[in-house]
Parts: sequence; C-alpha cells; structure tokens
Amino acid sequence: MSQKVYPQASLSELWFLSYPLIVTMAAQVVMQFVDRMFLAWYSHEALAACVPAGVLAMTFAAVFMGLASYTSVFISQYYAKKKYASVTVSLWQGIFLAVLSSLLLAGLTPAGIALINAFGHEEAVRLLEIKYFSILNIFGGLAVINNALASFFSGRGHTKIPMWATVVGNLVNIVLDYVMIFGKLGFPVMGIEGAAWATVIGTGSITLIFCTLIFAGKVRKEFKIRRLAGFYKPVFSRLLRFGLPNGFGFLMDILSFTLFTFMIGNIDTLSLQASNVVMSMQPVVFTVILGLGIGIQILVSKYQGLKRPDLTIKVIKNACKIGYTYAGAVSLAFFFCSSFFVWLFIPPSSPDAALISAKTYPLIKLVSAFVLFDATYLIFGEAIRGAGDTKFYMYVMIFCAWGLLIPGTWLIVYKLQMSVFWVWSWLTFYAALTAVFMLARFLSGRWKRFNVTGV
Repeated sequence: MSQKVYPQASLSELWFLSYPLIVTMAAQVVMQFVDRMFLAWYSHEALAACVPAGVLAMTFAAVFMGLASYTSVFISQYYAKKKYASVTVSLWQGIFLAVLSSLLLAGLTPAGIALINAFGHEEAVRLLEIKYFSILNIFGGLAVINNALASFFSGRGHTKIPMWATVVGNLVNIVLDYVMIFGKLGFPVMGIEGAAWATVIGTGSITLIFCTLIFAGKVRKEFKIRRLAGFYKPVFSRLLRFGLPNGFGFLMDILSFTLFTFMIGNIDTLSLQASNVVMSMQPVVFTVILGLGIGIQILVSKYQGLKRPDLTIKVIKNACKIGYTYAGAVSLAFFFCSSFFVWLFIPPSSPDAALISAKTYPLIKLVSAFVLFDATYLIFGEAIRGAGDTKFYMYVMIFCAWGLLIPGTWLIVYKLQMSVFWVWSWLTFYAALTAVFMLARFLSGRWKRFNVTGV
C-alpha cells in the first residue's frame, strides 16, 4: 500500500496528510445536519429530542474515543522507526482497549437514562430522548473501535482510507435515515428510532470496511496481523498511561461546552436563538482546524519517534501558515460580513428577526476573535499531545473548563443575570486562556522530554 513520499516536515507533507482528515470531519458534520433535517421534517418533538440525547451519547463516549484514537501516536512512532511488528502489536492493544471500552460504555446506558429523566423535559420529548440515546449508547462502541482501526491507517500516513470509509459510512447513514425515519422501501415508519439505527448501521459499515482492509489480503500478510494477535502488557500499559489523560481531557472539553450551552438557555429564548446561530457557524472553522490538528498530532509523533524535535518545530511552523491563513480569513469574514451570516440564519421575515439579530451581531464579532484563539489552542495543543504531553492537556482542561468556564458562566447567568454577550465574552476569554497555556507549553520545550513508546 504505497503512497507518495513528500519532503520531511514540509508544507506539502502536512497538507496532503491533513486534507483527507478535514474531509472526514466535514462528512461527519454533513451527516449530522441531514440527520437532524430529516427528523425536523418528521416531527418537532423528534428534532428537540435528538440534539440533547445525541450530545449526551457523545459525552459518554468522549473518554473512550480519546483513548482509542491515541493508538495512532504509537503506530506513527513505530512505523517511522520501521518497527512493523510493533505497529501490529499497537493496533491489537488499541483494539483490546476499544472493545473493553465498548462494554463499559454500553453498561453506562442506565446512568444516561437517569440523567435524561433528571432533565425534566416534556414527557413526549423525554421518551424519544431515551429511545434515541439508548440505541446510540449501547452500540456506541462501534465508533470507539473505528477510532482504533482508523489509527492503523492514519498513523502510517494513509489518511485517505479513513476518509473514504467515513464518506461511505455516512452515505449509508443518510440513505437509511430517509428510508427508516419515514418508512420507505418496505420499512415501517420508525421516526427517531430509525435515525438511531441508521447511525448504528452506518458506523458498522465503516467497521466492516476497516476490518476487510486490515484482516484480508496484502496488509494482513505484510504486517502479520493474525500471527501477532494477542495481549502485550508493556504497550497496553503505555497506551493506557498516555491515552487516558488524552481521553479525559477531551471529555472535560466536551462536557463543559455542553453545560455552557444548556446554561445559556436559562437567560431567555431570544438569547438562546442568537447563541445557537453563532454555534451553528462554528463547524465552518472547527472541522478544518480539527482535521489539521489531527494531522499535526500524527506528524509530531512521527518525528518525536525519530528523535527529531527540529522537524517537529518545522511542522508547527507550517501548521501555523495553514491554520492562521484559514482562521484569519474566516475571522475577517465574520467581522466585516456579519450581516450576511445573520441573514443566512435569521431571514427578515422570521418572527422577532430584529430582536434576535440585535443580539447576534455582537456575538459574531466575538467569534471573529474566538476562532483565532481556537486555532492556536488546537495547533499547539495537538502538538504537545502528539509528543506525549497528555497530562498537561488534561490539567489545563480541568482548570480552565471547571475552574473558570463553568463557574463563571453560572455566575453570569444565574447570579449577575447579565446578557448573552457577557456569557460569550467569558467563553472567548476561556478560549484565549487555553490558547496561551498550549502555546506557552510548546514554547517551553518540555514536550521534547516525552518518550511515548519507551524505545
């Protein structure tokens, strides 16, 4: 499975590694959008139920997905050193961790149902939330397993394979969404349960693609996939040691942002709508920079494995060129063309358009700064995580998210009763602070001391 070789730590190496990952992120966003659109066509209750239930399922899976995805760092380092047997051993340890995580995740389903009941939503919505969450969470381990399997390809620089697998899986999901939600092609009308099963089947099809490519044909023989199958404690322990803080930090980030969005809903309905408009614009930046960030993590782990921190620094310089060019362009567009973006989401003829727009304009101005801070956080945060500095990342997320963002938002909303502008100002400050921490940590050079694989 050969691929074109680019100059080490070059701009072209980073770009051609990262753009399939960007497409992968974008495909997930499109799939989620279509899923919610079909549910909105089906019923308003189904749409209202799928968002919180889907977010809850994602939150439950966050630790396990962050843990499984760190397999790519081990595979990248071993592959760079031409230790191909260790690549296969790492893959199997990632699979074992993912399968174990899947069982633990499924076992958390009753806890999730209890949380849904505690939210106190309307009865009709609550029952739909339970159905949707239960199906997604019981089979949520498929996505965790996919993260481990995808690492075998992305860790070796073959990022197009996970891209195409994800595109195919999401197309399966979209087609089955329509068929199963509305009862087409002989299927009964399943509503929100159909959407959940479509997601499970689409995710399972990605698993099938990965398994076929790994366990059949040339790859199986080249990497001795079957012969090297088994538990190997040293690699398993190190994967757990570095991957668990990575997953826990990811959980802290997602959970705090989820609570942030729920608290905004307690200001007033118009403020929530204005905030939702701004949040709907976030994927435009987030998907591109996150895809780039994963590419950064893979290359940093590669050059750390080769003990070439000088090339790691070169990778980050190139990442800044790509990341800040894109984030800067989006930031300028948000700042100077805010009326266009408001018009996309709030047509002048819609109810309370003038009031919602008045609240939205200042938020977009804040977001124009937020995207630059977010780009900095992701570029340098992914760099230190790729080097193995995952505990620092975890500590920053705990301190900033739970020491600042959540308490501050609670104070602004519930005690000071200030406007949504001040809530988003606090979020922007939080983004700036995390960016400063990640940048400072990278500039300190402490990431150079870490040895993920121990060889």
